[in-house]
Amino acid sequence: MAEARRLLTAALAPRGLSDGTARAYATSWRAFVQTHVALQRFPVGERALIQWLERRAKAGRPRKSLNVDRAAVVAWCAANGEVLEAIHLPKDQKVRLKAATGSSADMLMKAAHRCKPDIAGVRDRALLTLAAALSLGAGALSRLKVEDFIETADGMTVSLLSPRSGRRVGKKLRRRRDPAICPVRSWQAWRDAGLLRYGPAFRNVSVSGTLGDPLSVSGIRFVLTRALGKTVPSSRRKKPSPFVASPIKPPQPAGQSLGETSVDWIRTTVTVSGPAAVVERFAASARGSGTIPWHVDFEYEQARLLAPMASMGPQAAVLARLLRDASERLYRLGERRRASGDQSCPFDLHHLLPIPDRALEAGEDAMEALTWLQTNWGTLKPLRHVSVRALQDRRARRHGKITYEFWSADWTPWQAFVRLRSEWRELVFDIRPHYDLGNKTGDSDAS
Repeated sequence: MAEARRLLTAALAPRGLSDGTARAYATSWRAFVQTHVALQRFPVGERALIQWLERRAKAGRPRKSLNVDRAAVVAWCAANGEVLEAIHLPKDQKVRLKAATGSSADMLMKAAHRCKPDIAGVRDRALLTLAAALSLGAGALSRLKVEDFIETADGMTVSLLSPRSGRRVGKKLRRRRDPAICPVRSWQAWRDAGLLRYGPAFRNVSVSGTLGDPLSVSGIRFVLTRALGKTVPSSRRKKPSPFVASPIKPPQPAGQSLGETSVDWIRTTVTVSGPAAVVERFAASARGSGTIPWHVDFEYEQARLLAPMASMGPQAAVLARLLRDASERLYRLGERRRASGDQSCPFDLHHLLPIPDRALEAGEDAMEALTWLQTNWGTLKPLRHVSVRALQDRRARRHGKITYEFWSADWTPWQAFVRLRSEWRELVFDIRPHYDLGNKTGDSDAS
């Protein structure tokens, strides 16, 4: 005789199933039991199962998953003596679209273009490009581990876990020409930015750029929803948190331009390794004067300096002219250094990734120049206190390694290294930012 009064929470598991099927059925059964009171007993009843399936369908569960849910509950009930027959799936059910099908993949790629160059934007770009390239949803992205990404000669292989069978399937991804929408380069940039070696692939990022706990499914879903142009229901919105989860640059306050914010300086070390000959060529290409030949109108600069203190009288005019003379002397000194072929700076971003003439003519404070710097360098000012040292690499013969150390304004120049990786494919760039609070001005040498 069937055990018709057994508690649902103490139900016997069905036997004779494969490991993958048993795990999938157990997951569905736990979801079904959670919708009942704590002391609910058998029998379950066909009506309760049909209502549960209808609620799952309205929530957007795919038909294949509903089939698994129905089979799981029927199997668990049969193992406990209750026979359920003629359980039909809901007819008018919503179908959940994949995370990146058709136009949604294009929207995710466009959103990847709009990601900020900071560490949170680098993470969100990796999320969006992987979701579009692999057609992954928030749940699958949250299950990814650093160990699941295996680099290959032409890209990388991502090992995906199937929740139903418990098996892993390898998906191959190749590099794309555009670094902004290349999932391989986007993942490498995020891995290097977060210094990830193992564990969850995506983590929360605080406002100061510090990595926190693993990014939750709801956090990943929020990023994907924003990228697809959808709004988050007000009932699901939470209070502002110190973690950044937005791939789109927030609007700036009125009257504030891109270059008018206070500057924090971040110390970064970059180790470049690869074939010795290629490393030597890169070191030679990276050397420069460390200056940028901006076009400067010194008459305008003097008037700009005088304007806020003109009411102070003749002394203000004298001070404005002295400041103009000092800046002009520094500018002429930089011109002479560039004309003499000076290469005292071992890692010159302008020598590696030159600023276009149009942006140089617009001036250092022009929006066109600032936008180009943020998009292509990831920092708005030249690097400071740049040093280099050669390291002995004993891993293989004819293998070279050098380490650069520098201070950059606001953020490590991630965008610059994305371009350098695409241009120097034989080299490996190990980027390690140091978010220490000891020196935030860059005016003194790093210890």
